[in-house]
Order: sequence, then C-alpha cells, then structure tokens
Amino acid sequence: MCKILFCLALSLIHFQALAVNVTQVSRYATVNNKPLPAQVNPLKSIQQVHFPSSIQTIGDAVNHWLSYSGYHLVPTDKQSPHLKQILKQPLPQVDRNLGPLSIENGLTVLVGQNLFSLKHDDLLREVNFTLIERRKG
Repeated sequence: MCKILFCLALSLIHFQALAVNVTQVSRYATVNNKPLPAQVNPLKSIQQVHFPSSIQTIGDAVNHWLSYSGYHLVPTDKQSPHLKQILKQPLPQVDRNLGPLSIENGLTVLVGQNLFSLKHDDLLREVNFTLIERRKG
C-alpha cells in the first residue's frame, strides 16, 4: 500500500512539474511557456513586404525591410565601398514584392546573395555586409 501511495505521489509531482512549462489557452489547447525562435532572434522572423513607390534604391529597401526588426544598417563610415555602391543602385522591379522570407534572407536577396555575406552585431542591433571573396579561376 505504501508503494502505491509513493508511486501516486511521485507521479503527481512529475505531472505538476510538467504543467509549469505549459499554459492551457482553451479547453483542449495548450501552449509551451517559452519564446518563439523569432522572439529570441528577430532576424529569423518572417515578413512579407510590398515596397511603396517612394522606395527607389536598394539602400532604401534595406532600411525599410529592417524598420520593424529592431536592427539597423551600420553607419556609412563602417560600410565598405562595394556595399555603398550597391546600396545606391535602383531597386529591381522583381524585388518590389519580397517575401515571405526571414529578415536575414530578405537582406541577402536585396544586396546580392552571391556578392555579400550578412554580418550582424546583436549587442548594437546593427547589420553589415562583407564582400564574398571571389575564387580565382
């Protein structure tokens, strides 16, 4: 009898410990008590943007794409000359409707996935791009 009571008490403690990690939101639905991946790393959040006609350059599009992420493009004194050149280019028509993509992927699409590598500083919430070294053939 003591063994049965002990096992019952142990199982109740176990179920209560599991219940701490879950919140019941309706009669049959529960959610985990942990942040979403996009809340932990905002650059992983998914968004879809139709750039308005006022967005004319790739630089304008990058700043608009980052506007709700909490991140910003590094100041111009930290940007490479190659990046400055790309950011001044007109936004291609094919990129006017962008997404659904993660913020990271959208940034690499805008500046050139095969040209630049995305670098980010999570402490300062800054993004920058470095030119990918081309292979000498």
